[in-house]
Amino acid sequence: MRRTWILPFLGGLIALACAAPVRAQLQNSFSGPTGGIRIIDAGSGDKGTFRLALNSEFFITRDYFVPGDEAHHFAGNLSLSITPTKYLEVFASAEVSSAWDDSNDPMLIQRVADVLLGLKGFYAVKPWVSLGGDFSLLFPGGVGDAQATFRATSVGLRGNVTLDFREHQHRESPVIFRFNTQYYFDNTANLTQSIEDQRYDALGGVVPRQLETRNLLTPFERFAYGVNRVDTVRIAAGVELPFQARKVGLHPLLEWQWDIPVNRQGYQCPTAGSPDDGCLADEGLKAFPMLLSVGLRILSPPKGLTFTVAADIGLTGVRTFVRELAPTPPYNVILGIGYAFDPRPAVAPTSAADSASLAMGQVRGYVLEDGSGEPIEGAVVSVVGQEASAQITDGAGRFTTYPLTEGEVTLEVSHPSYATAECPARVPSDTSCTLRPTSLAGQLRILTVDREGKPVPNVAVSIRGPSEHLVVSDSAGLAAIEEIEPGAYSAYVDDPAYLIAVRGFEVLERQKTTIELRILKKPSRPRVVVKETEIALRRQVSFATGSTEILPNSEPLLLEVADALLRNPDLELVEIQGHTDNRGNPQLNMQLSQQRAESVLRWLVQHGVEAERLSAKGYGATRPIAPNITAYNRARNRRVQFKILRRSAFATR
Repeated sequence: MRRTWILPFLGGLIALACAAPVRAQLQNSFSGPTGGIRIIDAGSGDKGTFRLALNSEFFITRDYFVPGDEAHHFAGNLSLSITPTKYLEVFASAEVSSAWDDSNDPMLIQRVADVLLGLKGFYAVKPWVSLGGDFSLLFPGGVGDAQATFRATSVGLRGNVTLDFREHQHRESPVIFRFNTQYYFDNTANLTQSIEDQRYDALGGVVPRQLETRNLLTPFERFAYGVNRVDTVRIAAGVELPFQARKVGLHPLLEWQWDIPVNRQGYQCPTAGSPDDGCLADEGLKAFPMLLSVGLRILSPPKGLTFTVAADIGLTGVRTFVRELAPTPPYNVILGIGYAFDPRPAVAPTSAADSASLAMGQVRGYVLEDGSGEPIEGAVVSVVGQEASAQITDGAGRFTTYPLTEGEVTLEVSHPSYATAECPARVPSDTSCTLRPTSLAGQLRILTVDREGKPVPNVAVSIRGPSEHLVVSDSAGLAAIEEIEPGAYSAYVDDPAYLIAVRGFEVLERQKTTIELRILKKPSRPRVVVKETEIALRRQVSFATGSTEILPNSEPLLLEVADALLRNPDLELVEIQGHTDNRGNPQLNMQLSQQRAESVLRWLVQHGVEAERLSAKGYGATRPIAPNITAYNRARNRRVQFKILRRSAFATR
């Protein structure tokens, strides 16, 4: 058994001895990708870093597979993960294992070179929130049959979330939460299919294959080969508490995972046979594998070197064996050693004497926008008065300096869109620096179009608000202002050839705003006439049947009404009256007429008419202008009128 792990162990020690110092402290999980003990982290190390880990697990127990037996298990795992880009991790692992049980024939089963290969993508949506997913392929070994290994290749698809409160901008806390959800396409039953076929042939075929159980793998064999006849959905959650004791990092970990079987393969479990084996349909939840893992990761003073001491505790699936699943271990003791390193050269002191006498450290931090607190990507962080290479912040606004002499330093932070600033810091420490934008101005695009959405060229548009502008649309109906002060504005078109058009809008800081202005030519025969006591309409405002919705064909008419009101500021108060015919419930008619009058009022306000110049009143069927005895008269009575209640002394335009 020792020969199965001694070579990977020695290889790992040689690699660790040759490693260079590291700046990233994430380590490989037991299966290979970076994370905790068994749960995967949504993030990874810095770009260009890679990690090597050697882990082992074992247990010794009695009365496990059958009453009175003695069982041993050992597995060794050598893994490597690399972060070639800021959003991708590549990982691989190779595992050897041996299982021994004195009640089984054979008593010893050894597996060599279970190989796992995978890719993990990730993205930091906030400095403390990372999302990711990974894809993995498992090539199981152990039967010496290349075709069986190929057929048994299994696929994992997993989504990952990490909440690292050490990176929280306002509430830093030494807590890391990790969550995983994985669907595992498990084909490992094909690994040992030939063994079960040979056993069935040796029995002579007296019992039909679907009823025969003597040829099937025993619980010990399913465990030793890692064979499952169904897929699983794995739900996992974990917490890590990173603490520092002098120069040693102590990271307690607590993790939980639960595998939910999914019978994609359509396996029919024979219900007769050995009393030690049941079926999922009969045993239910108590057969679902569930593990609780507790452990401690120790970060030693040589940066990047870690030791892991942990234990798995089987919660379900330990004593309830089913033919579809490999048994869950009652416990596992886990021992591991890992090293993460960065091949990029670090800045060294100017002389050997200096390096012996000066203590070194780093400054970690964020560059944030002043006021909003948003992270700034691409900011250049350099150390004033020192030759250390400048750093560029990532998408989360994060940076880490090269090693510096301990003490007070000044960081100079610059970005093309922000004013350069100096930020005091202490080495070593965590800090945050803020930059003020050089300009908060936004951009404005105005499209002048007709009723059909076609461009109307050569239209003069007045922009009124925190700053005032006059622009003219080009041949494509486009007018642009490249820099405009943020705030609330209105766009105003007052041209004798067109109806007045008004549109309110808001320009946001350093954002592009696009608005559309509907420009209509004045009709040759006006449909709206301002008289002494009213604004008379030559046609009526149309609504959807029984509704307050103004139909699109009434838009030109209402634009003329708005134009008349805007060109006649002496009309200080105009009452918008809603009227109906006498059909239907009088109370409902009164309510509908009021709501329609209010709908017209809102439309006019949205198109530039001052709200204080308008009032809305519904009269229902109480003021007909014709007897409600014909369809034509009833249509005349269903109307909107504009009564002038008050005029000022200003002359009309």
